[in-house]
Amino acid sequence: MDQQELNNRCVSLFQSPRVQTKLWNPRMFWNVGRILNVKPEQLTEPKVDLCELEVMLAAAAYEPSQCADNLNAREAGRADFIRRAVQSGQRPLLQRAA
Repeated sequence: MDQQELNNRCVSLFQSPRVQTKLWNPRMFWNVGRILNVKPEQLTEPKVDLCELEVMLAAAAYEPSQCADNLNAREAGRADFIRRAVQSGQRPLLQRAA
């Protein structure tokens, strides 16, 4: 999955009703400048690693992650750690975007 598709998946997951209950602000994960009411189509410049963000948002939305295996292969146990943190009500610190 390329970065654009991955970003689109993250934006889609971010709009999930289960993720919305977390009250996470989009500016925590994307650069949005001075825009106050951010629209989904404006979420194009990620601040954090999109693979980690996808794992976190998928866990919060109770959906299977498409990046977990890739992330665990890149950094052993990282996706599992992110999933467990979200399931226990925490928001893990994500790595910066490359």
